[in-house]
Amino acid sequence: MSKRNSFQHTLTNSLTPKAVPSVTVPTDALAAPDSEGLISAGLAFWPPGAAWGSPDGQAVSLSSSLAKFTRVLLSPFEWLYARAFRLALEANTQTVSELLPDWERDHGLPESCFTGEQTASQRLTALRRKVMGDPLAHPEDFVRVAADFGFAIEIEEPNIFECGGSECGGYHEAGAAAQEAYVIVRVQNSAETYFEIGASECGVDRLYDLVGSTDVLCFLRRELPGWVVAVPEAWINRAFWVTEEPAYMVDEYGNRLMFQI
Repeated sequence: MSKRNSFQHTLTNSLTPKAVPSVTVPTDALAAPDSEGLISAGLAFWPPGAAWGSPDGQAVSLSSSLAKFTRVLLSPFEWLYARAFRLALEANTQTVSELLPDWERDHGLPESCFTGEQTASQRLTALRRKVMGDPLAHPEDFVRVAADFGFAIEIEEPNIFECGGSECGGYHEAGAAAQEAYVIVRVQNSAETYFEIGASECGVDRLYDLVGSTDVLCFLRRELPGWVVAVPEAWINRAFWVTEEPAYMVDEYGNRLMFQI
């Protein structure tokens, strides 16, 4: 969860796992029946009497020829009951499987921005989010959606310097309040590419691009409020230089020295 402070910009790169309601799949004797489970009910359909193997109301022997013949007649019903039960489970997003493409078509899925191959788990997660109407009201919500599709991102919200609220020497810049309408989006493992003379093609290759971030940026720009502008930036990890002791290495002013990973 991100939190605004008086020194740095608001940064969101983690998420709180969202609880998924668990559904107990109902089942009964007819969910996946076999001939032995149906034979007693099947024999009851035959007329009573000695000619049918039940003289004086006696039960028909399960090893009789009539019972064997009844098992043959009941064999299609084994498939029918199991199939009907499976189709009944398709009415719930927690248990849907075969009709997933139909559910997706009804709810405008799969997401057009994510062009890569999606697993069944990712498609089901997106479907449940649509059906439940999960809001996208906080940067953490966008981080969670990106994580569902296999992307690790961070969203930085620039904070403008405020008298009485910001610290001098911090990251809060002085500028117009409209600058807070911009959010910086970084996608982990995205590669920087530049237009190269003699190798790149005009009208096709960009002057600067972040390969691997296009899908996420497409989704963010579509779902963010209209007054918010998403700006891509390379994800650069930094670490402090340390000695063997270990101790932080500093410059002549006591500032810790950092390097890019």
